[in-house]
Amino acid sequence: MGFMILIASAVSALLLAFSLPNEAALFGIPLLGFFCLSPLFAALARTKSDLHAAIAGAVFGAVAHASSSYWLYFFQDFAIWTIGATTVAYSLLYAFLGVFLRRFSRMPGASEALRPFLMAAAWTVWEWQKSIGFLGYPWGLVAYSVNEVSILTQIADSTGIYGLTFLLALSSALVAEVVRKFSRPMLRSFVVFASILIWFGAYGVFRLSSPTPVVDKVPLLLVQHNADSWESGGEMRALSRSQELTREGLRKMRTGGAALAGGEAIPQPALVAWSETVLRRPYEDYLPFFRKNPVADPFVPFLSRIGVPLLTGAPVVLDWEKYDATNSAILLGPDGGLRYSYAKRHPVPFAESIPFWEYQWMRDFMKRVVGLEGGWVMGSEATVMTVPTPSGRDLRFGVPICFEDAFPDVCADFFRGGADILINITNDSWSRMASSETQHFAAARFRAIENRRVLVRSTNGGYTVVVDAEGRVAADLPLFEAATLPVLVSVQRSERQTTYFLLGDWLPLLLAIVLGFSLLHGALFEFAEANAMRTKSLPALQFVSDEDEASIE
Repeated sequence: MGFMILIASAVSALLLAFSLPNEAALFGIPLLGFFCLSPLFAALARTKSDLHAAIAGAVFGAVAHASSSYWLYFFQDFAIWTIGATTVAYSLLYAFLGVFLRRFSRMPGASEALRPFLMAAAWTVWEWQKSIGFLGYPWGLVAYSVNEVSILTQIADSTGIYGLTFLLALSSALVAEVVRKFSRPMLRSFVVFASILIWFGAYGVFRLSSPTPVVDKVPLLLVQHNADSWESGGEMRALSRSQELTREGLRKMRTGGAALAGGEAIPQPALVAWSETVLRRPYEDYLPFFRKNPVADPFVPFLSRIGVPLLTGAPVVLDWEKYDATNSAILLGPDGGLRYSYAKRHPVPFAESIPFWEYQWMRDFMKRVVGLEGGWVMGSEATVMTVPTPSGRDLRFGVPICFEDAFPDVCADFFRGGADILINITNDSWSRMASSETQHFAAARFRAIENRRVLVRSTNGGYTVVVDAEGRVAADLPLFEAATLPVLVSVQRSERQTTYFLLGDWLPLLLAIVLGFSLLHGALFEFAEANAMRTKSLPALQFVSDEDEASIE
């Protein structure tokens, strides 16, 4: 196997990693997204066997995952599993992908002009499959490289992010084909690519010039306390800091000291939003504790004094004997009462939810080998919460927890339940990396565009931000700073639902069907060719006349 093929695969992986949000370019480098996969595609086309393609794919997968999700190293004391085991797992998955892509890079019966489209379709289906289901990990997708290019991202309300994935993968495949061998039929492929690019751009111009209508404006106070409640002694420190910041933010709002950049005053908030995991103890079960703690500023009396509903994260215990508990978002009233509770429905696999946990052998393995004592119980309902607003119109919102805002289906369920906006609560501060925060944001901002609704993110250390229905940042806070964000959120909503909301992931599903027919066509083409070769190799039939037969006798 050529050494240059391995080098090309590794270079392609690094180009992908740098195209995504990273420490050098916090929101990514969009231009790289248009050709970052080219070295991989070109390398796979030159491999001499499926084994070589698998090795090239494995190298790409390991380097791409490790160089883009390196911040997984800082997940408590589980680095060997969070970054080590996942890198091995992705190298194996990409090994299979390498074989799959090699097939389409030399599809029997496919023209030179068609091959790039098959490669782009295959890559799109792959990114779709890796992003859905219980084991889904929607990080590292090539579409995130253009998350800041608003004129292109608007297409997500029709195709989801997979329209962008197809566009960028097609660009890379075309570049790879040109490097491989330029031919006149390739000109038609470039014309089609240019047409798709112009279509996406024109649609983006239209959407940005006709933004989603604003139906209400709701004042919120977002609190970024930037303190880890899981550290030793951190529980009360995080809670106290959150309370101090909340008071500071409310004071500014009530005295007219807080206003939007445009000069519009922000009145009393309809809601105060904290991040995930501020409360480490189950709120209702520990109500006597919270009436007295923190000692200098007890939590329950604090709720009464601020006089505003508070949204935050806390565990909810379902069974104390088994200690079955959910990672939940809770809405507390000024009276200290629990108004709403939403249990996280898509926990992080093997960290928050462990498959086969009901079996003793799995519990023993996770405790002795991994060091995990248990996980969260998954929620089952997309709870929509409600608070009154100064306009007299109730604000209905869903609360995806942590990386749930990276999953389109999870977020769409809240809108099906009648939510006006999403308020995500997240604690990514353990990652210690700014790029981790912006990678999460790059994935989440597409939920706003897909549904043409506003996304609010209230986080521990970042990225605390308000995203409008066109995916643009309306207000935000610096990363890893303790601060508050008083903001007047424009509630946007159109009369018609988006195509993506109605049809979901129709594009990758359609492409999967096309690829299936392509594989069938390729198999039939190979069979026909083999049959033709077999026929040619047979001896010619000899036709003997009656006279010849008589003479022979």
